[in-house]
Amino acid sequence: MSVVDSLQIQLFRAELKHVPSPVSTLLSSYSGIPEERHKEHITTVRNRAYKSYPYPCLGRWRFLDLDLSSHPLYQSDILPALKKTSTESASAGQPQPDWILLDLGCCLGQDIRKLIFDGGDPSRIHGADLRPEFIDTGYELFQDEDKFPRSEHFVAPADVFDFSTESELSKRYDGKVGILHTTAVFHLFNWDEQVQMAKRCLQLMTPKLGKVLICGGQVGNIEAKEQPRRSGKGTRFRHNDESWKRLWEDVVQEQSVRDKIKTIEVHSFLEEINVDRFKEDREAMQGLSPGGDVDQRHIGNSFEGFRWQKWWIWVEFA
Repeated sequence: MSVVDSLQIQLFRAELKHVPSPVSTLLSSYSGIPEERHKEHITTVRNRAYKSYPYPCLGRWRFLDLDLSSHPLYQSDILPALKKTSTESASAGQPQPDWILLDLGCCLGQDIRKLIFDGGDPSRIHGADLRPEFIDTGYELFQDEDKFPRSEHFVAPADVFDFSTESELSKRYDGKVGILHTTAVFHLFNWDEQVQMAKRCLQLMTPKLGKVLICGGQVGNIEAKEQPRRSGKGTRFRHNDESWKRLWEDVVQEQSVRDKIKTIEVHSFLEEINVDRFKEDREAMQGLSPGGDVDQRHIGNSFEGFRWQKWWIWVEFA
């Protein structure tokens, strides 16, 4: 058995032992799926998605974590900015916001469904992913295409390295995004690729607001460095707080960007590992990473410095 095949086996959990409460509430109240069907429904949909492309976030049920709603700025900055404008405000002649939230690398669209359920205005909430089949699977999971039409709210495939004005991502969203959420995307790439990814994010943001927000989460490491992929092909850069700040500060100093940006504020932190919480992950990964605590949000041994990194960036345009 190859290293890749062995890794896929370790990264797939056949059984969903329990449905997280926020997901159960979402399926019951937003999708109208009875609670007794939740586990079977999620498992069936997940298995189909994993068969189309074996992402670890699917194999290890990571997509059920609902990253956006657990972000430190969700309650204070993100959700209030996306709340539907009241009838009173509209009748008083207050202008309607013309910017959107984009979930870049949205997977099944679970985070934006949660945002809508919490009161976010669906007309301003959009998602993009490289794989169209994940969008299809998201509709199967949440059963909401009648009230959240695919053609109006999603772009897939969306290639973050295609800067051309002819790409669907550019035509739909360049210069229109006020809040950009992207979790578990940057950590897929090496440093140079992440520089390009950061530039792509900036190209999507609207300069009309003055200050905009880019936020997300990713695999980090106490020691910032290029980490070899487990497949043996290439590397992925793992950031600590200092390197993550340096990456963005380097990007906005490049000639193609610097005249457009007035200020940038980069915030991030590495979460501590809860040993008990990740006991199952440690046991599941013993064949590959013995002797450490493995967080289901990333593939890495905590004794080797791996942590989950949450971050947010305020960008003020000139």
